[in-house]
Amino acid sequence: MKKNNAMPWWGWFTWLFVVALGLIAYTHLPAQVVGKGDRMTPRLLVVLYEPAIMLGIILLWHVLWRIDPKKRNYESFWSTYRYIGGVIVVLTGGVYLVTLGHVLNIASMRFVPTAIGIVFMLIANVSPRIQQNWWIGFRTPWTLSSPESWNRTHRLAGQLGIPMGIFIIILAWVLPTNSMMKLAILVPILLWVFVAVVASYFYAKQNDD
Repeated sequence: MKKNNAMPWWGWFTWLFVVALGLIAYTHLPAQVVGKGDRMTPRLLVVLYEPAIMLGIILLWHVLWRIDPKKRNYESFWSTYRYIGGVIVVLTGGVYLVTLGHVLNIASMRFVPTAIGIVFMLIANVSPRIQQNWWIGFRTPWTLSSPESWNRTHRLAGQLGIPMGIFIIILAWVLPTNSMMKLAILVPILLWVFVAVVASYFYAKQNDD
C-alpha cells in the first residue's frame, strides 16, 4: 500500500484535463453567466469552482484514510478505495464539462443524471469489496459493530446498485423537465440507501441471534 498514492493517475489526469478545457471555455463565455435562480455569476467563478472542488476531493482522499480509526482495514481494499476516489473525481469533472457545454449551448443537462447513473453502477459494482471504515460505504451503527452486517449490506448494495443506475439513466431521458430529472437522481438513490440501511439492521440482528 503506497501511502502517497491514494488517488489513481486517471483521477489526477481528469482534473488537469477539465482545468485545461475550462480555460479554453473561459474565452468563449460571456462576462456574466446565468446561474441558479437566474442569478448572474462571473465567468471566472464558473470556470474555477468545480475544478477547485475536484482538487479538494483529491487532497481529501489522501487524508481520510490516515485519520480513520479503522486505518488498518484499508490495506485489504486499498485498490477499491483509490478507484472510488477516482470515479468521484471523474463524475465531478463530467458534471462540470456538461454544465459548461450547456452554457455554451453544445450539451444537454440530461447528461448529468446519465453520468450519475453510470457512476452509481461503477461504485455499486465494487461495493462488496469495501471493508469496515468510517468514511465510505454504509456506515450504520449495525455495520460498524458487526463485520457480518457490513459484508452482507454491501453485497446487497452492490446487487441493487446496478439496476438502480440503469433506472436513473432511463429516467434521465424519459422525464420531461429539469426539475423532474432531479427526482430521477434523488428517488432511486434514497430508495437504495433506505433499503441498505434497513437491511443492515436485520443482518446485525440475525448475527446476534
